[in-house]
Amino acid sequence: MDSLLDRYEDIMGDEPKPLHQYIREGLEHLHQEQLLCDTTIVAKGERFPCHRMLLAAINPYFRAMFSNPFRESQDGEVLLQDMDPPIVQAMLNYYYTEQITLVPGMAQDLFVAASRFQILPLLESCSRFLLEHLSSENCLRLYELGYAHSDPALLQEAKNLVNAHFRRLSQEDESFLDLNPSTLMNIISLDSLAVSSEIVVYRAVWRWVKAQSASRLPFLGQLLAHVRLPLLTEEELREVQTDVTCHRELRLRWKRVNRHERLQHSRGLRRGMYTTCIVCVDLFNMEGPELKTKDFQVGCYDPQAETWGKLPLLKCLYCARCVAVGDKLYVTGGVHTDDTYSDMLHEYSPLKGRWIQLPSMSVARASHGFLACNQQLFAIGGWCKYEDYLNTGECFDLAEKSWSPIAQMPLALSHFASAVLKGKLYLVGGVTDSVGSWYASRKVLIYHVSADLWSHVFLDNECYWSGAVAMNNGIYVIGGYFRSRSRHHTERRPDSSNLRCSRRCFFLGEDGKVDKSVTIPRLPIELAGAGVARWKHRIYVLGGENTYLYNNLEGENDEEYYNTVYYWEPGAPKWVQCQDRLPFTSWGLSGFGCTAMKLPKKPILDLFRKTSVALTAIEMLNS
Repeated sequence: MDSLLDRYEDIMGDEPKPLHQYIREGLEHLHQEQLLCDTTIVAKGERFPCHRMLLAAINPYFRAMFSNPFRESQDGEVLLQDMDPPIVQAMLNYYYTEQITLVPGMAQDLFVAASRFQILPLLESCSRFLLEHLSSENCLRLYELGYAHSDPALLQEAKNLVNAHFRRLSQEDESFLDLNPSTLMNIISLDSLAVSSEIVVYRAVWRWVKAQSASRLPFLGQLLAHVRLPLLTEEELREVQTDVTCHRELRLRWKRVNRHERLQHSRGLRRGMYTTCIVCVDLFNMEGPELKTKDFQVGCYDPQAETWGKLPLLKCLYCARCVAVGDKLYVTGGVHTDDTYSDMLHEYSPLKGRWIQLPSMSVARASHGFLACNQQLFAIGGWCKYEDYLNTGECFDLAEKSWSPIAQMPLALSHFASAVLKGKLYLVGGVTDSVGSWYASRKVLIYHVSADLWSHVFLDNECYWSGAVAMNNGIYVIGGYFRSRSRHHTERRPDSSNLRCSRRCFFLGEDGKVDKSVTIPRLPIELAGAGVARWKHRIYVLGGENTYLYNNLEGENDEEYYNTVYYWEPGAPKWVQCQDRLPFTSWGLSGFGCTAMKLPKKPILDLFRKTSVALTAIEMLNS
């Protein structure tokens, strides 16, 4: 026999609706039937009856309007004559149903309405829709929307496209001519514009002004103040002078400037005035009598042009380490040709075209880690004799130009792979010593910069002389010497035998653990000690070695060095070998410093290096 509860459930059916659903459906019914409506929105002659209680409950704009003695609260009409009726209809439908159908033709206007009336859920929906439909064709309009309505996500993504396509947009896109003055000033003040010459920005200003010259000429002086005149060549300045002679209210201010003053008055280079290259420090054979007499080459590889260039020579240092911060290259440590170890720090500025020596480290280092994080340079570990491994580190403050110690490392270490990820320094594998003998480590040491402390995790294999780059929220570890764990091996009983050069690559997550879900193809050849650097979305591997000393029971030292260049882009099935090889030598090389850095393009370098002092226009003035 059925219970009373069973019969009740049969009568009532499914679970009863929650109260808020009854309220929503009831309000929607009242709106559809226009029952109990107590206010009307009027937009360009069309009338939309609705309920002031709902408007006030959702919207602070209407709440203030209806709770104060304004005209709208008295006569029951709200005039929104600057809004199109379809937008008002869509907004009211969202109020009553919480549903919206977004299409490209209406999304921008709905975004503006949601921002104006502070309908935050609708604003978020519109913002997501606009981001999904963002392109180089509409980025100017969406940049203006993001800028005007303080939407950081929309502004940033639109800015990325405006930066990348500024030349075409400023020359061809009609929406560029519709920008308001404040938005245009904001855009042309960006360091991140991908323009190779400042004349592009100058011509963009004139195109915008000439589109409506009568109303826009008063803004010309303000706009030209954002044009970096000291970055113009003599020929480009003649074009500016010709334009100035046609407008008596404008004049150029000229000044004799040196290289430093030119850069200072220009407020820095734009992003498009740089090219990213891979710099290799110490491209010279490690053997032969010429080692004692020659300076070490500093090679500069442009992967886009597939060409090699040279930077000024650096006095004989091998096993030095380098890192770039912006357009500055820093080199620390290394070994001199007389086998003494260096504690020096050198800085190279492309615009100056020369090396300068900065304050030295507290100890000499070679084969160490050298990384940049938060405007600080970190020199970590290494060795200062062939068997004297270091467990110390220090950081150089680029603003203060001084060194200070960091927390002591958990173990002395050299020949490790290193990378920076999210405010932490990662040291992968490496070589350490124990009772006068060396062995490879299977630890990943992690230095937490803000806390000045170390932690570590274990790898499955001992490894050393791998390369590493940070990308895609993790660290790619490339090649090196590996030895699989054996049943009898422990960290307390180190064993340097059976180390093999490997084609292996693996990926570390932010926690330092191997993430096997990320697949990296094996290297084409077994490599260790290669130069490894990230260039855009690619990983480049340059040179390297494969020695069999630790595999050969007879003690023979079979070895091979490479001058090849490979690259791989995440997602690709295999590595690609470039036609170019390491320059300056027919031999292969390993153990050299390698990093990616920004270098000014040739026209900019020529401008800065042509003469030590030159007359140039530094700003535009209103007479």
